[in-house]
Amino acid sequence: MKDNIVAIATPLGFSAIGVIRLSGPDVIDIVKKIFIPKKEKDLKEVLSHTIHYGNIVYKNEIIDEVLVAVYKAPKSYTGEDMVEIFTHGSPIILEEILKILVEEGARIAERGEFTKRAFLNGKVDLLQAESINEIIRAESKIALKRALSKLKGELSRKLRDLKSKVEYLRIYLEASIDFPEDVEEKEKEDWIRNIEEIKKEVSDLLEKAEKGDWIREGYGVILVGRPNVGKSSLFNALMREDRAIVTPIPGTTRDYIEGELYLSSGHLVKIYDTAGLGIPKDILDKMGMERTEKILEKSNLILFVVDGSCEASEEEINLLEKIKSYQNKKLILVVNKIDLPQKVDLSVFPKDIEKIFVSAKERKGIEEIEKVIERHITSQDVEDGIFLNMYHREKLKEVYNLCEEGLNVLKNLPQSLDVLGDIIYDMDRAFGEILGEEVSLDITDKIFENFCVGK
Repeated sequence: MKDNIVAIATPLGFSAIGVIRLSGPDVIDIVKKIFIPKKEKDLKEVLSHTIHYGNIVYKNEIIDEVLVAVYKAPKSYTGEDMVEIFTHGSPIILEEILKILVEEGARIAERGEFTKRAFLNGKVDLLQAESINEIIRAESKIALKRALSKLKGELSRKLRDLKSKVEYLRIYLEASIDFPEDVEEKEKEDWIRNIEEIKKEVSDLLEKAEKGDWIREGYGVILVGRPNVGKSSLFNALMREDRAIVTPIPGTTRDYIEGELYLSSGHLVKIYDTAGLGIPKDILDKMGMERTEKILEKSNLILFVVDGSCEASEEEINLLEKIKSYQNKKLILVVNKIDLPQKVDLSVFPKDIEKIFVSAKERKGIEEIEKVIERHITSQDVEDGIFLNMYHREKLKEVYNLCEEGLNVLKNLPQSLDVLGDIIYDMDRAFGEILGEEVSLDITDKIFENFCVGK
């Protein structure tokens, strides 16, 4: 990179400290023009990874008292010369110094450009670069843990191992293409075994990526049931605040309300209070129920709430049977209003459904619900989830499909050896694109544009 970039690296607003970051071949010279150290020294001559105290001075006016950190290539975040200026956290000071640095020859960095330079200079691969943004945006302890694991290169090592297996197959196959008639049954069996192993490992990664979505976006828990069974009261009890309007009038909730619950284990849970399901009375009811069904599709755990002080209606029983048909959804029957005399006959509901008894009004059984949610998350082995963006996920699906093609081709050896060679080549290329070894600038631009400015 021939130009020099600069950005404010801390969020705008009043704070104790602000940070301005620069990277590029001339950044030390640029900062030298406006930084007057307390002890006479030349920033070009100082050791890398050292901090220096002094003032930013422009046109004989002191702008701020600062610390300047110098990082010299290649041992810096970007692999280039870098400087970080630590100022007092006034937006006016930060903007003024930024303006001066631009006048002295730097340009404002684009989103994620510092990390993009780190990637282009070989300091991190594409997956590790992504993890830096995921660390910044982590909303739970578990999400932070998985993002840090990705930054350390655990996922990259796994994918490189798979790429090495593909490269071994490719070399072995190229040696056989010249003499296809000499391919023995044992070699064919070895190829089948290796491709099946790659297919299985890719399938495992895609499954872990689904779990990674739960970690990053939150484990979805939806409250459903007929109107006026106390779903909104239960939602408020779980949120520990009055978020949803509660009245004795059925159908108060016409749209869904979303809240976040952080469990003691560090997991993020998204709770959805939804419109009561049943026969819609008007167009608003119908729209609310349609939205509820959309939330049902993306939720992981369904809490079907019934009013223990009322007899179960046929409509309610049929509704539960319908919800049971949703595949891969955990379902729990929550009997609410246990503080009132009980009239519900639980024998009308399926016996195999787990039941919890609560009083949302008196907050009885709320901790039990939280424990059950945590148990269901733990049973899914969510903590081994991985973070993959849509581009990387599609590339892994491409590898999976290529494995299936390869296994089908192996049935027709030796006539189709050339075709198998093309498939193995495409698998190798796809892994290279995931790791960023073979990827277009358009793709990298799309990835890094989601970063903060200054990162």
